[in-house]
Amino acid sequence: MGIKNSTTTLAQSWGSIEGRLVRVEVLVLFSALIWVLVEFFGSLRRRYSHGFFRFFVWAVYTLFTVLGPYTIGLLQDDPFRDQTFVLWGTILLVIQVSADSISVYSIHDIEQRKRVLVQHVLQIILVLWLILSCKGQNKSYTATIWIFWIHSVVLTYRKSGSLSNASKKEGLMKSAKVVADYMMSEHELVPQDVTPDPKTMVGYKYIFDGEEQVAYQLPTAPEYRVGFEEGQPRRIIIKSIWSRMKKTRKCTTIDSVWRWIESHNIYTEEGRKIAKDVALSFSLFKLLKRRLCRYQIGEAGLDKTLHFVLHGLLSEEGNYVRAFRVIETELAFLYDFLYTRFDLKVFEYKGFTLYFVGVTVIVWNSISGAFSRHYHRSNLEQVVHGIDVTELVTIVLLSIVLPLSIFPKGFDMRWVILGGIHNTFVSRVRRVKRKHPSFAREAKKYWQRALGQYSLLLNFDYHPWNVLTFLSLGLVAATREGQKAGENIMLTDELIMRVLSGFKEREGQLEDGQWALDRNQLLSQFSWACNLPTDIHKILVWHIGTTIAMDGHPVPPTGDHRVAKSLSDYCTYLAAFIPDMLPGHGYDNQRIFDAVVMEARESLGGCDTVSSRCEKLVKMVLPRDSSCTILELGGRLGRELKGVDPEERWKVLADFWAEFILFLAPSSNVEIHAEKLAAGGEFMTHLWALLTHAGILDRPSTTDAAATGGNRSSTPAHDSLV
Repeated sequence: MGIKNSTTTLAQSWGSIEGRLVRVEVLVLFSALIWVLVEFFGSLRRRYSHGFFRFFVWAVYTLFTVLGPYTIGLLQDDPFRDQTFVLWGTILLVIQVSADSISVYSIHDIEQRKRVLVQHVLQIILVLWLILSCKGQNKSYTATIWIFWIHSVVLTYRKSGSLSNASKKEGLMKSAKVVADYMMSEHELVPQDVTPDPKTMVGYKYIFDGEEQVAYQLPTAPEYRVGFEEGQPRRIIIKSIWSRMKKTRKCTTIDSVWRWIESHNIYTEEGRKIAKDVALSFSLFKLLKRRLCRYQIGEAGLDKTLHFVLHGLLSEEGNYVRAFRVIETELAFLYDFLYTRFDLKVFEYKGFTLYFVGVTVIVWNSISGAFSRHYHRSNLEQVVHGIDVTELVTIVLLSIVLPLSIFPKGFDMRWVILGGIHNTFVSRVRRVKRKHPSFAREAKKYWQRALGQYSLLLNFDYHPWNVLTFLSLGLVAATREGQKAGENIMLTDELIMRVLSGFKEREGQLEDGQWALDRNQLLSQFSWACNLPTDIHKILVWHIGTTIAMDGHPVPPTGDHRVAKSLSDYCTYLAAFIPDMLPGHGYDNQRIFDAVVMEARESLGGCDTVSSRCEKLVKMVLPRDSSCTILELGGRLGRELKGVDPEERWKVLADFWAEFILFLAPSSNVEIHAEKLAAGGEFMTHLWALLTHAGILDRPSTTDAAATGGNRSSTPAHDSLV
């Protein structure tokens, strides 16, 4: 009886006006807190790949999209028509539409943009109804309410543009088509007496700016492509009528941007190098967008395209880390394009917001608003220990929404540099000399720079419980048998240099490891291990062999031993967790891996340590026919590798894996690379982007490789299609 009375009393108090006020206050503050979490963690998700972190960010974002509209709905009741509560509603509206993330988990969320925009428009209409029916005469509150409401309308319009630009059916397809048409004939724009120089970008007329201006233009005969002329986009506005008559448009190219940076004394020497690399990354990002739409890569197969990577990014000085940083920055631009609202237009709009919305709201509220002693008292007062809770909630909301809406978390130094280049060169706005000493350090923060690791002989007996999968009704993906990742390791400069230096040494030829064996005079001994049915066979056989060869030898922090171990475990990690990123069908790769796990459990049962498992594999007797399993082949390879001198063994394994991982990188599965950008990024994605800019879109066929004998592929295989 007592419990029943207590429940009835609680329900009555919860349904009273005071109880509803407490509920609204809690939900309003909680909505603001959720927004803070979305802004903070949303900007961190490309640097962390942990599954729980990704699920947490997704859950917070989902709660954020639901909680705000629900709270705005509660404010529709008559007791909450006061100016104070209407101000809360407008602040919640700004919070809903100003989130910098347009997707937190999948690029496919972008294609649901119409549903998102309809929700925002309905909320704008609901809040407008609140404003028109509100009670109160405080001018500061009235001005703040209307400023926030207008601001939310503008933000919704900007978000609509960002969603449309990132959608394959809208802006992405249009802009990528313009770039694809342009790059089909880009090499013809270079005068015949000019020799392309990738170190200065002379002769490389890659688009830097201007393609958006002509995305709406219909193509013209006979090729039905959009015509271009080199120049500054601002001239498009001045001569728009004449340009339309000629059916051409002007664009800014990267070579002209580099010339301008070199000829104008607005940067320090260090800042000049950084500005050129940022501009180059931005231009390469626009070229890479074509692969998302499966357009032709017109420059693939041209000598100057391969030379751009070999003698430009990978310069004669061997600055491989700088080349990797350019690719990192390029993928950061791609991430912002796909998953956030950040672009140059938003960057300029944020400056306008700072001076208009921020200053105006602060001034108005300092005079007679929430920050003043003469603030508006609502018709529902709630005082706790002498503190007006309603006023406190208003101040907290304003204190949260103003700094976060003005200073987004995602903007970093590269956007500042790019905005400076755009304003001073493209827009012809005068700028003072600037320094950018911190950009090189910040570039390492774009991605987690980590390599996933997996050891088959260590974790094949892992049995997952998958309780969270059951409790979440499948929202959390089930972990497969044996699928236990090791601890991530840092992607060191040594690993980057080892992989890219070999690519430069081979003059851009992709090899499947046989070139490394041939260079170390071991091809005749180990050629059998390179002629396996599929690439997933080869990954697992060489991983098992590498593990056996290293058993009993401590791995040092640097050197060939560390390189071989790190790349071997990373390739196997891809096979276990991201099979779609490897050659062949992703599902086939997954099933082969699962089968090898089951074979290991059957063959190595009773062996509790990695050493005992390696010993058993080495002693395993192979069948006389060709029906060997991957485990048996791996045991044979490990046994033969143990016969090689240790120092030579580590070197040949490091050379093999550094060469083989580049061979695995070309892929037409663009979606998996785009998906992983929102999960910390992958080393394989960076290599894939680098090879794209070298014009290498596919790996050499095995028949072509075999035909060239010990020298392997005499020319890199270039494909004009994705």
